[in-house]
Amino acid sequence: MDAEKNQGKIRLCYWGYAEGNPSIRIKMHVHDFFQANFTLSGKCELITENGSCPVQENDLLFVAPGTPHALKYSEKYLSLCYKFYMEQPVFPPFLHVAANDFTRGVIDATKTIFETTFPSRFFGVPEGTIILPQDRYQILMEYYLTGVVATLFQHSQRYSGPLARIYDILEKQERCPFSVTEAAEACHYSRNHFSVLIRRMTGLTAKDFLNQLRVESAKRYLRYSDKNIGEIAAIMGFSSQFHFSDFFKRMTGSSPLHYKKELLQQAAANKLS
Repeated sequence: MDAEKNQGKIRLCYWGYAEGNPSIRIKMHVHDFFQANFTLSGKCELITENGSCPVQENDLLFVAPGTPHALKYSEKYLSLCYKFYMEQPVFPPFLHVAANDFTRGVIDATKTIFETTFPSRFFGVPEGTIILPQDRYQILMEYYLTGVVATLFQHSQRYSGPLARIYDILEKQERCPFSVTEAAEACHYSRNHFSVLIRRMTGLTAKDFLNQLRVESAKRYLRYSDKNIGEIAAIMGFSSQFHFSDFFKRMTGSSPLHYKKELLQQAAANKLS
């Protein structure tokens, strides 16, 4: 049971900054720990036996134990660097998450935890800081990074790759795109390219994918906002409350009003328990 609870739990062994410039090239090497680099500025290139991967500002990079890799810098580079151990049965040789709203949020939160819980006497130490067995200041960061890795694995398509960009663009629209054509234009794709891309990455038709996004967004409004159903219908891009209610019931099996009542009943029951 304890092994199951601790599966995936991160144990930090080192933290610091990773810096590079064009005069530096890190030769091919391996290590027995995971390494995470959260890029603050500049660019570098990760080189593995199977090819290379460009890394730039606001990207997240995780390299697994036993992965031969080298690093090359085309300009000055700076990242937060964490080395850790983790019981993770399945992990690719490396995981690269290109810059998006999620990675920016991760880096901002990491910096906040780092700056408010780590000992300031270690800041700026060029060689970084080894975490000793008796140290406890890193516990919050360990749980946070564990959550980041778990999120990336459970929702890898949502937060990495081309689909992450599509999510970011669509979620910033003033209202949910109602048609595949609208969504494709917002993402600067042709309708056909957008449809093929969505099918390849999700297994869904573009229409079903947009419907799924729309119903997830509607649920969030119903759960967390004080907007009435008519207002939510307008935000979702429906011409009337009736059409929105029909869509919501078709997608979830429940009307928006019934869904809202169930949430209120559940909240009341939780207060009593």
